Amino acid sequence: MKRLILFFMMILLAAGISFEPADFKAARQDMMTVSILGAVDQEGEYEVPLYSTVDDVLKLAGTNESTDLTALNPQSVLKDHDLIIVPETRSKEESPKISINTADAEELCQLKGIGPSTAQKIIDYREENGLFQTLEDLMRVKGIGQSTFEKIMNDICL
Repeated sequence: MKRLILFFMMILLAAGISFEPADFKAARQDMMTVSILGAVDQEGEYEVPLYSTVDDVLKLAGTNESTDLTALNPQSVLKDHDLIIVPETRSKEESPKISINTADAEELCQLKGIGPSTAQKIIDYREENGLFQTLEDLMRVKGIGQSTFEKIMNDICL
């Protein structure tokens, strides 16, 4: 048995296989890519340090008078390849936005494409997972996809 082990070790050494530990520091990423769309000065992809917040990306993209910051949580920490959609402010004549964190089923049903069943799913999601951190988190609710979200994104807030 010892001869067999010694034989395999000699083969590995002859093949040039190294038994040095892997260098995981070289594989670590210090930057991530985040996209921002909507009411900002410069839409697009931004490369930012890990653990950057929505506020960090908003500073890079620039805001203007049409940017509605009430719909975003500026302290929300982003992940690689996150998408931030910044809504525009509404004029005084327009109806007030509906809070996805506090609205009841009746209020949620006022949104385009949201019926009683989906409204209840939003409330259930909120109760199970806590408050929504970004408007985009609403797409985690079953039944709300990209197209539904785009229809209602200007009518909702946190």
